[in-house]
Amino acid sequence: MEKKYNPNEYNNATKCEVCGNLTFSDDYGNTDKCPHCGWKSNSDSEFYEECYGISYPLLVPLSRAREQYKAGQKFKATLEDFINGLNFYAEMLFWHNGKVYEVFRRNGGVVFSSKDNEQGFTTINEFRDKANINGRLLKDIWDEVVHPCFMYCGGEHDYDFPPED
Repeated sequence: MEKKYNPNEYNNATKCEVCGNLTFSDDYGNTDKCPHCGWKSNSDSEFYEECYGISYPLLVPLSRAREQYKAGQKFKATLEDFINGLNFYAEMLFWHNGKVYEVFRRNGGVVFSSKDNEQGFTTINEFRDKANINGRLLKDIWDEVVHPCFMYCGGEHDYDFPPED
């Protein structure tokens, strides 16, 4: 049986927006993870950065991803990128010391939670200023955070370990 063409498969050779090396995209301009630098984009990276201050699906804005790549750094979203993602998508995740944390908007405020703790904030600014893990402000320990990302759906144990960056 002949395989049908799927426009969502990464069939098209294209240049990576970050490193310029060969990667592959679907018919809509969304790329697979670049084998050279790890960047994964959609067709509107510049638009998302301009309008929301983020990229999708990797959160780090395209211009900063280029800077991080040139500096030999892994792509890492700042707390401001994370907050921009929260404003855009409303549900976010990150890991700290092996534990997953969820941040989501509810009733105009923000909920910050893990399996054993929940904090509520009336505004995003209050979340930025007061969210903490064991008394340590999130804004002060952001460099210890692993894989800040948009929330995804999965099974019960899918959040036990962060995906590879």
